[in-house]
Amino acid sequence: MTVSSTTTKNSYSGNGSATEFAYGFKIFDDDDVTVIIRTNATGAEATKTKTTHYTVSGVGSASGGNVTFTSGNVPTSAQTVVLIRTTARTQLTDYVPNDPFPDASHEDALDKLTLITQELEENIGRSLKVSQTNIIATSEFTDDATARANKILGFDSSGNLVVTEGKIDAVTSSVSAVSAGGTPTASATYSASSGALALAFGLVTGNTGATGNTGSTGAAGSNAGLALTFSNSTSDADPGGGKLAFNNGTVSSASVIFVDDNDDNGVNISTFVQSFDDVSNATASGIILVTKEGTASTYAMFKVSGAVTNASGYSKIAVTHVVSNGTFSNNDGITVQFSYSGNDGAGSLTNVVGDTSPELGGDLDVLTRDIVSSSNRSIDLAPHGTGTVIVRGNTNSGTLTLNCSDNSHGQTLKAQLHSSGITNTMLLPIGASSTLVSLISADTLTNKTLSTGGSITSGFGTIDTGASTITTTGVITGGTLEATTDTAAGDNAAIGYTGAEGLILTGQGSTTDVTIKNDADATVASIATGTTIFTLNDDVAVAGRAVAHVTTDNDGSFDLAVGNDFKCTTAGGLTLTFTNPAAGQSGNIMFINGGNHAIAAHASVAISAASLTAISATGTYYLAYYCSAASGNNTILVSASAALT
Repeated sequence: MTVSSTTTKNSYSGNGSATEFAYGFKIFDDDDVTVIIRTNATGAEATKTKTTHYTVSGVGSASGGNVTFTSGNVPTSAQTVVLIRTTARTQLTDYVPNDPFPDASHEDALDKLTLITQELEENIGRSLKVSQTNIIATSEFTDDATARANKILGFDSSGNLVVTEGKIDAVTSSVSAVSAGGTPTASATYSASSGALALAFGLVTGNTGATGNTGSTGAAGSNAGLALTFSNSTSDADPGGGKLAFNNGTVSSASVIFVDDNDDNGVNISTFVQSFDDVSNATASGIILVTKEGTASTYAMFKVSGAVTNASGYSKIAVTHVVSNGTFSNNDGITVQFSYSGNDGAGSLTNVVGDTSPELGGDLDVLTRDIVSSSNRSIDLAPHGTGTVIVRGNTNSGTLTLNCSDNSHGQTLKAQLHSSGITNTMLLPIGASSTLVSLISADTLTNKTLSTGGSITSGFGTIDTGASTITTTGVITGGTLEATTDTAAGDNAAIGYTGAEGLILTGQGSTTDVTIKNDADATVASIATGTTIFTLNDDVAVAGRAVAHVTTDNDGSFDLAVGNDFKCTTAGGLTLTFTNPAAGQSGNIMFINGGNHAIAAHASVAISAASLTAISATGTYYLAYYCSAASGNNTILVSASAALT
């Protein structure tokens, strides 16, 4: 083909509905078209992306093709579509020696060069140029980026290109009054070093104009107080920078307020917040008012009714709800106001001498104070007649503690729990001055008779030692010793009882834990220390029948720690195996082959091949075994009967 057209660019106005726009020039690849959308009002240009915003057809056609915009990217009436040919600046034609002359490829290469030349000419046509008859001796400037920053490109006195001062960064102006009838003045000053232009005007003063209308009322200012942000978290944790939170989502149920150490401005307020409990006031140390910014009707008021705790990064304030209204939302701006209460007054009463019969109008609450006397004086409590001094219970049972002189320890007399439902009387001994004997100290109880003969007689009742131990070097005789609780590990010798186990004998010794002896002090039976093996020292005479415990085990693996006698019914082939054997252990097995199942023997089992063959057939067999050793090959000796059924 020949390149007869010099068109390199097409431009169209969008209308919001047209999606297809033609380009009237040849391209070799769909990347050779650049698509630009220009916003008419601002002149802003945006280069679009192939496939994402548009597709191209007509590649290789001398007459051109079309650009089709995708859905959602159609040009509007406020936009201009510009299609520009931008041929790739590459040479892809290769001439191979001795090959036929590639006329088509050669022509495409010449066409491509022509197209590129046209595009360069179009670009040069949009650049600033001097006419062909004009001469610029020097069209280059040598200033680097730093030297030409904030300067303009111009021409020197010879008409050559130069970088020079000329930028105006700032314009300032001043106006002065000139009396009526005076002459107006004006002046301008430019500072090249700063790029600043200063203008000064002297203007004739006119008559005073009428007063303008009053402006609109400004926005209401914030409430006074700490500026914070509300958090709807109820966790005992730092609510976040500049935030406040309650420990309950229902404001009226909140009992603790959590406050970050900083306010919204990043100012540390922890010292102030932690002073909220400094006042000694039984009712409240102060009042906290939390108000939503801009909404005075949303508020919550609390009494500081407890301590303020420094929780590292935030403070916890114990409060009691007073009144609230409205709802706080997460991230609401809030203000917090605090007012201290006055300290409880000490009063002016220093004695009650003037009143010979003072009376209390209510309970006497000593708070953290003590009732003390001076000059070695006693404190007398004198109830009249049958009246008594009562130490009442208050949550816990009434307790009377007699401290030592240093108040570091003492003796406590405490009432029984309410649930006990009993009343006890402790009657102090009569006669000469005496001392009550302690259960703990090494005091000796002398000349005291528990009962006639020095015995604890029938009907004495219960001896309750709590966690203490009754120890005797003599013999406890007579009646029945009845155990009611279980024994424990580590008991030297104990008799116990549980409903499931019945009588329990527990002991520990260096050789045996439990030993049963006859009247001749000869051992009849024993359990070796740390074992569960019961050893009889002589023959066992069974007056009735001796019935063995039979364990059903159908997999052919017999655990000898469970028992001695077993019943096994096969469901398939198996290997006779014995686990946890003890040397000298023996027993019996009722062996039922359920259906010609092949029977093998573990290496530890010694049994004849004929016996294995016999018991591999369907039938019922009697097997006997004996353990010659606890482990090893052929240590379990097994014999088998012929089929019994």
